[in-house]
Amino acid sequence: MNVSTKFFVSFVTSLLFIFSRAQSNTNSIELGSSIVAGTNSSWKSPSGDFAFGLYPLVSTHYLVGIWFDKIPQKTLVWSANRDDPARIGSTINFTVKGEFLLQHANKTSVLIYIGTNATSAMMQDDGNFILTNSLSKIIWQSFDSPTDTILPGQTLNMGQMLFSNANGTQDYSTGQYKLEVQKSDGNIVISAFRFTDPGYRDTKTNSNTSVRLIFNNKTSFLYAVNRTHNILNMTTEVPNPVENYYHRATINDRGNFQQLIYLKESGKHWTVIWQAIIQPCTVNAICGVYGFCTSPDNSTVNCSCLPGYTSFDPNFPSKGCYPSAAVDFCAANSSASNFTVEQIQNADIPNNRFFDLQRMDSSDLDSCNGTEGGDDMILIDWVLYWTKEGRLRDIVSHDDDVEGFNDFNRFERMTMVGLWCLCPNPTIRPSITKVLQMLEGDSEVGVPPLFDGQTW
Repeated sequence: MNVSTKFFVSFVTSLLFIFSRAQSNTNSIELGSSIVAGTNSSWKSPSGDFAFGLYPLVSTHYLVGIWFDKIPQKTLVWSANRDDPARIGSTINFTVKGEFLLQHANKTSVLIYIGTNATSAMMQDDGNFILTNSLSKIIWQSFDSPTDTILPGQTLNMGQMLFSNANGTQDYSTGQYKLEVQKSDGNIVISAFRFTDPGYRDTKTNSNTSVRLIFNNKTSFLYAVNRTHNILNMTTEVPNPVENYYHRATINDRGNFQQLIYLKESGKHWTVIWQAIIQPCTVNAICGVYGFCTSPDNSTVNCSCLPGYTSFDPNFPSKGCYPSAAVDFCAANSSASNFTVEQIQNADIPNNRFFDLQRMDSSDLDSCNGTEGGDDMILIDWVLYWTKEGRLRDIVSHDDDVEGFNDFNRFERMTMVGLWCLCPNPTIRPSITKVLQMLEGDSEVGVPPLFDGQTW
């Protein structure tokens, strides 16, 4: 090889090296970059499979999010502000100071990354958005703070959780279901957490240390491991290859943890290939308080109200039901003949909350001085449930007598004071003077102790 040939080869090699470096940095996001809501701009991964930006909602609001960008559905897999959507004109800023934040249209700012030492960012092909420092070390990544979904290559460690959406693709705010790798014992539990539900599905992996739920990025198997070995296989059949299919594992708004696939080239929809719950009506509170669930095919869910109750929202029956009419069982004109006990055949009541039908006889119904207090107990349970879930407003949403934010605040305060007065422990039950002070707003109304699991 002569000198000119050597020079040419060296020159071409140098060009290829420079070109490859330029290509590798094409998707690197530099300091000073930004995305404005409503401009359809985003930061894409090298393959284009994923995008990071301001994800448009059905309303004119946006979520700081990550989504599958090559499919028509643009399925969202992560968001930073699911409970505080941004309006048009809001901006994601990667500032020259190394801050990473969302600036709302009203100029208020929310930090996505708490720190100022980031020098570069990147949307990776695995769906992980990362921030790196001057040493190219990852200092923040979206994989560490999942919302409702994990992707191949992602791991849930002890203490980490997934929270469902409130309503599919209509409402991405935090829903009522949670999957958690419990920090206390390593058990992986799915629960209706807003109902103080102990869980309706778990993996029995308790008494283990360093438990991790792994979504393998080569085999797309879902499994749990501890320090030494595999302790549980979730996916039991060989999944479709990751080279040809997109994969995700999501806890959905029906309380089911599912693994789904989407054919990359010609797919039209997501297909479930594994799920934790086979019978959807076994999911606690799937139809809300006083809702009744039926499923003819273990796929669809039909929610209805128990007799004498009305749906809070007919369009979303999973929100539950409320009594159709307020009945005074102790009124002068009330008697047992006005009321009946209805039976629902083949019903499964969760958490063993039963009443003995034989004890619900006419003498109990006809006596306001009886010891059972069944209706009082139901009413207390009902109010306690809505208070604990933070949805007291739903109780009065159909009541024209409670109008305006100030009226609701008084209603909420009165409810909390009432629960204090029902405290079974007389030593911490408030005095009349204290009750009056709380009702007038002169004294703070704390959380009633019965919220912590005391019994009646």
